[in-house]
Amino acid sequence: MRRGIIIGLAGLLILIFALIMLRGGPGAEPGPKLADFFPLTQGSSWDYLGEGNEFAALTREVLFTQGNRAQIREDTGGTVSALIFEVTEDVVRRIYNQPEFYDRVSLLDQPANDNTIILQRPLEVGNRWGSPVEREIVATNASVETPAGRFENCIKIQLTFENSILFEYYRQGVGLVKREFIAGDDRITSTLKTYQIK
Repeated sequence: MRRGIIIGLAGLLILIFALIMLRGGPGAEPGPKLADFFPLTQGSSWDYLGEGNEFAALTREVLFTQGNRAQIREDTGGTVSALIFEVTEDVVRRIYNQPEFYDRVSLLDQPANDNTIILQRPLEVGNRWGSPVEREIVATNASVETPAGRFENCIKIQLTFENSILFEYYRQGVGLVKREFIAGDDRITSTLKTYQIK
């Protein structure tokens, strides 16, 4: 009886050890961090080639950071906006959006005026969030050809509107590599041309 209990416990310990090793060992990371798909280090910048609309070309630059927040200057040629993003383990959220803001001054202490979740865990096909505009992860291994190079294993997000859809592609270590708006026969794209991650 006692020998059977000892053998049973030994078997249980072996099973637990095997499960830990299959998951990558104790304290293993559950996969890439959301921040890896939305790098917000001060001085990082992205330049996008636009097609289908005069304001599809845009540039983004991280001007200021504080804790888990960063302020981006986005220039579409038609306007310059100040955008503040907040990154946690579970979400990348835009918490501030100020169009027609041309000054290079920090707004990181401003109260939030936005609550748009850009990315959300788990990074799995079928994960959905957002209202009134729903976002859904439709691929985790998308390939995107851009002037900046070919990017594999991109997270592809679909935003569904009443009569149109928007796809966004995010690559680990790079961020947004392409945005594609489709409404009927119309297609507007912003595709990464150059980037620098500090």
